[in-house]
Amino acid sequence: MTCSAVKRWVLIWLLALGASALWAQSPTVVKVGVYPFLPFSDGRTGLTHELVQALNAFQSEYRFETVPTSANRRYRDMADGVYSHIFFESVKWGWQPDQVDTSKVYLKGDGEVFVARAQRGRGQEYFQTLADKDILAVLGYRYAFADFEADPDLLRKHFSITFSTDNAVILRNLLAGRGDVAVLTKSYLNRYLVEQPKDRGLLLISQRMDQAYAHTALVAKGAHPSAQELNRLFTQMEAEGVLGKLWAAYGMAP
Repeated sequence: MTCSAVKRWVLIWLLALGASALWAQSPTVVKVGVYPFLPFSDGRTGLTHELVQALNAFQSEYRFETVPTSANRRYRDMADGVYSHIFFESVKWGWQPDQVDTSKVYLKGDGEVFVARAQRGRGQEYFQTLADKDILAVLGYRYAFADFEADPDLLRKHFSITFSTDNAVILRNLLAGRGDVAVLTKSYLNRYLVEQPKDRGLLLISQRMDQAYAHTALVAKGAHPSAQELNRLFTQMEAEGVLGKLWAAYGMAP
């Protein structure tokens, strides 16, 4: 073999070695489903997106990427492999326990409250029954007052209910007088009132919650990182104050 041929083979070997080393170091891509669920996601920004960024900064084995879905479609999309992980979820929100694994609860303190327009003489007793109210809700969400049923046709049989795409829309509709009671995520409402303090006096907020969230991550069976791996990551991120900073930025506590 000539000297030039040897040099050529050495170069090829070095390039192949470098490529294999680069491949070995490339993180595994993890698809995370996100749907409009303020303040966790508006489709592009929110707490879910910031948690994904924090996970990517904290470790290098996986690269988490968000994938858009919808509240109704999220079950089918996970089953079809469009994504394998979803954050700020609860298995009781319509998931099949034999198809997903559940992480530990990593965030509490949030939930959903009933909200009406403030009027003279109207107090907390206004929320004692929803039977005579026009309810504003988000399509695909699962509410405790409806026994976590999400089928819009079934819900319309039992309630006077109008569905919209997200919390922001139903709050606008409430303020415009297009319904009597809106069911809103408390953390979203709190952030809204910080940004729009003039509207605080326009709203009557229930003292009782429709449901209290106990947020977990759901993982498709057999997917990685597993729920146990996520638990270890969350524990480490909690210990180093990473998660606490995220929650505090959104006015939440673990």
